[in-house]
Amino acid sequence: MKNVVIALALAFLALPAAVQAQRNQPIYPAYDGYVKNADGSYTIAFGYFSHNAEPVSIQPGPENVFAPDPGDRQQPVVFKPGQQRFQCVMIVGADLATKMRWTLTYAGTTTGTSERTLQSNWNLVEGAAEIGRIDIAKAPRGVCLNRAPSVRLLGKTARKGEVTIDALTTEDLHLFGSVSDEGLPRGRDLAIAWKAVSGPGIVTFSNPTAARTRAQFSAPGTYALELSATDSEFTSSLRVIVKVS
Repeated sequence: MKNVVIALALAFLALPAAVQAQRNQPIYPAYDGYVKNADGSYTIAFGYFSHNAEPVSIQPGPENVFAPDPGDRQQPVVFKPGQQRFQCVMIVGADLATKMRWTLTYAGTTTGTSERTLQSNWNLVEGAAEIGRIDIAKAPRGVCLNRAPSVRLLGKTARKGEVTIDALTTEDLHLFGSVSDEGLPRGRDLAIAWKAVSGPGIVTFSNPTAARTRAQFSAPGTYALELSATDSEFTSSLRVIVKVS
């Protein structure tokens, strides 16, 4: 066993430095900002930045904690690579809006969010649309809210939940779908699905359960495809109109 451990250690050291640097790196929680609501409450948003190349799990407790108590406010427990904004959006009273802090400890580094939460430069003018669909009156207070997944097609702007792709042949069409979610409810997998809604022929997807896939069409014409994602509580979808020549 000792020889195996030594061999694994040597194999890791043999990896390029750039690859090694993407493992066991700190994760930084970030305060995204706030929106003041008409009833006097505040919607505050948190995200994070992970330098790790793969998702990292940190369970609620001393290494993943909010203050003031309770420390577990349904914050993320799986941290994806890169910058992830609006991963914990919560509604709090004015008394908590200036006190809420998120602290993470990973790879020997402890980091926390800003203590200057209600300064004017944190006002979410730009990001308000991201959280503007929350029903303030019905949403629970003081916990990270589960919101519907975000579904889009990269490079396309959706209008009324629909995008259009023109002038294609029946050969492989690369569909660059994108789905994001904050990971709630905990312990539930995000389910992704492509399907053909209408069209003159048969549509075959190379992987109908992946956001990025390829589609083949058996005949020319106009097709309606749909990309959907569900977190078991909320479902979002995007209609993709494909005009095959």
